[in-house]
Amino acid sequence: MCVFKLNDWTLSSMRLFLRMFSYLFQLAIAVPLAAIGVVTAASGLNNLHLGMLPWEGARLTYGVLALGFVGILITVLAIFGRLKILFPLWSGLIFFLMFRGFILSSYSFAGPEQFRGALWLTFGALGAFLSSWTVLQSSRNAY
Repeated sequence: MCVFKLNDWTLSSMRLFLRMFSYLFQLAIAVPLAAIGVVTAASGLNNLHLGMLPWEGARLTYGVLALGFVGILITVLAIFGRLKILFPLWSGLIFFLMFRGFILSSYSFAGPEQFRGALWLTFGALGAFLSSWTVLQSSRNAY
């Protein structure tokens, strides 16, 4: 009988890969949100139309801006080992917003490709959320 046994190096590598995926995914969401929010707020038009988010008008502009900057802040803090508990909570919020906005709302897609893209993005958010919990695991060889 063959038993598959993972050594410490393999487990540490897997945790590191999952953690990096989660960091990169959250930054890939937060940075464009911040940029869109800054440009829209600077223009003063408040003409964003993001049907997957629960806001409209100026509330949407400042909601996108806040989501972007808070996402960047929480991710950077987690990378540097500060307030790590916020990172899985943040990742869960992003997954919730995507699932609610794309799947549970009346948001309509232009075609099957756009729907498929939204599904992949939502599955990516779920993966990032599950991977984000590795931030809370302490490494024995950390110091």
